[in-house]
Amino acid sequence: MAKTTIIFALLLILLGLVGYFGTSLLTPADTAQKQTDSSTAKSVTPKRSVTALIPAFIGVILLLCGLVAMNEGLRRHAMHLAVLIGLLGFLAGAGRGAMGLSKMVSGDPNLNYRSMTFVWLMALLCGLYVILCVNSFIQARKRRRAESAG
Repeated sequence: MAKTTIIFALLLILLGLVGYFGTSLLTPADTAQKQTDSSTAKSVTPKRSVTALIPAFIGVILLLCGLVAMNEGLRRHAMHLAVLIGLLGFLAGAGRGAMGLSKMVSGDPNLNYRSMTFVWLMALLCGLYVILCVNSFIQARKRRRAESAG
């Protein structure tokens, strides 16, 4: 599972970096304002949200856990911490995504669909990671019981 943790960590880091650096520097309102005020030389300040890097922050922690888990003696502790971080990432993403769904249903015109896509992708990656970890923990426990019985 250490290698799987590293793979998921890299995917989350990539997701966070794409979410942050792939974002247009102008908000939709700024773009509309710029188009209407094209005759004036009004500069619009770039806007990027650090919250777009949340998947990358989670990914960095998972990456560290995956690297520590390469050490046989620390594997259990590192993997339990990693699954906890994955669960928190899933809950944060799914919770934020659920709020976005309620805004979508209510027809909120200020809903950022791109942001919601990245939030749900983070929740999906973290949820899948937690499922794989729990399955791995169950298999490891079964192996230990079989070894002690045999």
